[in-house]
Amino acid sequence: MFDIIEKLGNCTIHHGKSNNRIYLMDYNSKDENIIIDRIEDLAEKEEYSKIVLKIPENAIQQFLERAYHIEGQIPRYFMGKENCIFLSKFLLPERGKSDKEHIYKKNIDIARTKLQVLPESLHSNFTLQKMDEKRAPEMVALYKKVFLSYPFPIFDTHYIIDTMKDNIAYFGIYYNKELIALSSSEISYKYKNAEMTDFAINPEYRGKGLAKHLLNTMEKEMKNQGIQTVYSIARSLSLPMNCTFSSVGYKYGGTLLNNTQISGQIESMNIWYKN
Repeated sequence: MFDIIEKLGNCTIHHGKSNNRIYLMDYNSKDENIIIDRIEDLAEKEEYSKIVLKIPENAIQQFLERAYHIEGQIPRYFMGKENCIFLSKFLLPERGKSDKEHIYKKNIDIARTKLQVLPESLHSNFTLQKMDEKRAPEMVALYKKVFLSYPFPIFDTHYIIDTMKDNIAYFGIYYNKELIALSSSEISYKYKNAEMTDFAINPEYRGKGLAKHLLNTMEKEMKNQGIQTVYSIARSLSLPMNCTFSSVGYKYGGTLLNNTQISGQIESMNIWYKN
């Protein structure tokens, strides 16, 4: 069962048992006097162990006063101007601890040393293209091959097609007509930003820089659409993905501890951004 996205008052949240958390995805200042209580009431009712909020910097004070703490930031997230702050509260003590924090730090330190290098041209047998609706079954097949589970329903062709029609642009790489790599740009036209996400590389083709090619293409597409800030939330344990973002000019924005369920376990996630 996937977590759901729904309105809570005038705000938008993503919540459920899969990630065992509430994620405030889109804050609305109309609810500033009631949103904390409404979120915490829901968290108590559903027995969630984490609340994570994505909030404009000018609205964070009331949350800090209610024992939320800052885990990360994306500068100029809103319309290329105002900063976005990630605030969290752990409702179970063990959710706020990890015995892998030394690995997260090591991966970040290594990623930050990577020189900014543009990807070499794809070999002639590889083709990179924007995906369309008729490719949805192939996309689902690759996602199923790469991930045991995922926080959003990317194993459902209807979800892929619906999000294509809405605000997500998918890109893929083919090798001799076989789909071997995927990624997506989840676009906020409202705030002029985009999340670079859903990277999936067939294990047989890893180590060839395919994620960097996808990222480079998505960035060009986003620039053409007037997007001012791009970002990603990458698995902290994945050194290759963190190095990919750092090597093309993304900056580290913080770590969301024990945040997202991927492939059957709750993982910590690193924020990377580029303005």
